Amino acid sequence: MELSILFVTAVLVLRGFFLEGYLISTGSMAPGLLGLHKRIACPSCRQSFAFGVTFDESVAADPEDSELSHRYATCPNCGQANIEIGEVPVNHGDQLLVHKGVFDLRRPKRWEAVVFRNPASPGEAYLKRVVGLPGELLQVIDGDVFIEGEIAVKDYATQREMRIPVHDIAHLSAADDWQPSWQTTGRWQQQGHRWLCRGGTADDGDSSRVSPDWLHFRHWRRSGGNHFCETPLQGADAEADWQQCLERLNQRSVLWLTRLKLDRERQVLQLKGVMPPQMQQDLLAESTSEAFRSAVYRLAALSHLSPVTDRYGYNSLVASPEFPVRDLMLEAALRWTTAPDRIVVQLPLDSDVYQLELNPAAGTAILKQDGSERPLRAANFAVNDSTAQVGLTIEASNFDHQILVAIDGVPLFEPLPLAFSAADSLVARTTDGEPRFAANADDAPRTAEFVTRQNRLALGVSGGNVSVEVLRVYRDVHYTPGRRTNGVNSPYRIGADAYFVQGDNSPVSSDSRNWPDPAVPHTLLIGKPFVVHLPSKPGKVTIGGFQLPIRIPDFGRIRYIH
Repeated sequence: MELSILFVTAVLVLRGFFLEGYLISTGSMAPGLLGLHKRIACPSCRQSFAFGVTFDESVAADPEDSELSHRYATCPNCGQANIEIGEVPVNHGDQLLVHKGVFDLRRPKRWEAVVFRNPASPGEAYLKRVVGLPGELLQVIDGDVFIEGEIAVKDYATQREMRIPVHDIAHLSAADDWQPSWQTTGRWQQQGHRWLCRGGTADDGDSSRVSPDWLHFRHWRRSGGNHFCETPLQGADAEADWQQCLERLNQRSVLWLTRLKLDRERQVLQLKGVMPPQMQQDLLAESTSEAFRSAVYRLAALSHLSPVTDRYGYNSLVASPEFPVRDLMLEAALRWTTAPDRIVVQLPLDSDVYQLELNPAAGTAILKQDGSERPLRAANFAVNDSTAQVGLTIEASNFDHQILVAIDGVPLFEPLPLAFSAADSLVARTTDGEPRFAANADDAPRTAEFVTRQNRLALGVSGGNVSVEVLRVYRDVHYTPGRRTNGVNSPYRIGADAYFVQGDNSPVSSDSRNWPDPAVPHTLLIGKPFVVHLPSKPGKVTIGGFQLPIRIPDFGRIRYIH
């Protein structure tokens, strides 16, 4: 009894002086930290994802779209749209345990999540991430944070905390209209939710000369999008056919016609977004020439190949523009019964490709630029042989214009920083410098180049009998321009003893980019959240034939915050 009393007293003292619980209500830090949301299971790929129902005051709801947006969600993994969610109950947001006194002992670090009092309303507590420190000159450019003109980089642990899933082979759609996001060359075979490869050797037994069997990533989009694609439409018959189709379909007041146009000067047919099945059917039904029909088929196929963008399944309730994201991470868990001679990872960055080569037998790794034999980084590693199937897990990223590689959760070598050149950016701009990627049909060639570059993200194997058990692609947080009030159009100098903060869910976050007074003084910092604890989810219990709503523990959401 005495020990129990002492324990309860200790907890009360800790909570009173050192620890405090905070409940997240909005979605500005999603999908890593959740506000009030619905937990959705995609009926197509079975991926579970959060759908936000409350947002910062920066988001203005559209009354006309409110009812529909509350009823339907879109899966961020397979792109399944119109998922009925009207009857799904609302989950509480993440409850954080916050160390209140930590910033009295030290200063916040860049990329650290902090809880602070809202400068405009000190009675409100906000949760954001520190991106700018006292006295620094900060600017957000193409989604990245620049400090004193140099890009701010994330270490391995921070990348893992902030990364956002794009595609996971553990959740493949069975729908007829869905296609996989990996293209293969060589001996790869898909078996359920994994890829198998029985590698080969050269005639003289030297497998080092054998080209790897490749898995190439492609961002296959199911529907929607604001990207543009185009295909040649050559010949008088094809153009005449297009004009006749246009006249007949205009008589039917077909709404999607505004997304399709002919560039006569360049002789290309251009489309915005993915071609809906009904559009393809209507065009083919009205066409009379084989050249025009072929162009429609090509355009329909090309329209599904989209750049990775900053869209969030969490934000289906809110309409926001999409921005292309170049910062990607590949995670692959390989197991084998016969060791491969080489494992190769290709990472694209702007117009270059960087290649990581692993030799499992020798335990050696080399990073080089594709086309060059000069090692940029070299290291040794040990293969995990503690299980019946030997293997390793690779994480490789190009976040923040640097190449970072980890094997089995341990960074392999110092990240390779790479120079950033605005000339390499594929983001078109308006006269005032605002990004307008794929904002009009003139950007179709840029879209195609962006898609081609992302297609160079690849995993290759030569020799051995290998199984890829885990294969995921992530993207980095992409900071959007917001209202362009601070640190976007021009650099912003942060005041002394103050911080520039942003939310991970940038499209819907009210933060330093938008506030009239962007700096958060050190005196308003409450503390550091370090664990998600006591989360719950809605449930039901039946008593006397009546169903009553209850809250039950959701242990899967308990986790440490870096």
